[in-house]
Amino acid sequence: SFASSPSPSSSSSANEEKKESSPSPSLPLPPSDDGSSEMRSVHATAAIPPQTTVVSIPKRCLITVEMGQATPIGRKILSSSLELDAPKHIFLMIYLLWDRKVRGPSSFFHPYYAILPASLRNMPVFWTADELRHLRGSHLLRQIRDRIDAIDDDYRAICSLCPEFPAVASRDDFRWARMIVCSRNFGLLVDGRRTSALVPHADMLNHRRPRETKWTFDDETQCFTITTLRGMEAGEQVYDSYGQKCNHRFLLNYGFAVEDNREVDGFCPNEVPLELGLDLCWGLEDDGEERAVEEEGETGGRTTVAGAKNGGNSPEERE
Repeated sequence: SFASSPSPSSSSSANEEKKESSPSPSLPLPPSDDGSSEMRSVHATAAIPPQTTVVSIPKRCLITVEMGQATPIGRKILSSSLELDAPKHIFLMIYLLWDRKVRGPSSFFHPYYAILPASLRNMPVFWTADELRHLRGSHLLRQIRDRIDAIDDDYRAICSLCPEFPAVASRDDFRWARMIVCSRNFGLLVDGRRTSALVPHADMLNHRRPRETKWTFDDETQCFTITTLRGMEAGEQVYDSYGQKCNHRFLLNYGFAVEDNREVDGFCPNEVPLELGLDLCWGLEDDGEERAVEEEGETGGRTTVAGAKNGGNSPEERE
């Protein structure tokens, strides 16, 4: 069995967004509140043997892409030619925002909405200019700007298509929902169909490598399940693995960085972007030797190597 409790942040197994607060993302926080008061973790209340299914969440408790597509706004988006940054994320966001606004406290998912983090203060997308100064010289600053621009472009596009949407969600609500979904969604195969879902309770497990649990959707029981891969003692924190990722993806999409981000075999998935300038041309020198020159005006003359392994700003999900 599991219990949820407050957890201090840790660099090597840092808390994601396990935060409990008001469902409104626009409520101001006290000046001294850095968001740490919202952090949560999941612990075993009794000893658990390996290969034990410790969580089983019925399908009806999942919020899926298809549910967002079935809303009035989702249907308009589906029938349009809108090009959105992360469509699966968008439909999860649409359901979350629409259901919260339209159904309010009567929503089946209201208890889940009520414990979602309100501030996301640990995510760089919401950092102040003074906080962002600590990233000076890092390529992450550009990724943060690109992420904010992509979110805002999607919001404007949806508002243009659906004039009623601003009454459902403000731009700040939309930013909040994007990062909620980005940090908490699971990529699943449900009844043979690939989808993404928000899974209440399961999204409270923090990250650690190598993985100590595994999760899946069980078509037979029609439940999302989490199974232990090793034995766990009473009181021990129970972790999920968010996958093998570079620290810039952990920080941008989950709000933490791993101090020693290495796999058990010593491999470090951290990446560093390199800009390579080429100035080569094929021609004859006075001594008869050829030399290579590539004119910048013809091919750009610059090659950027960044994020090749992990796909740059590809949509995030638990792996």
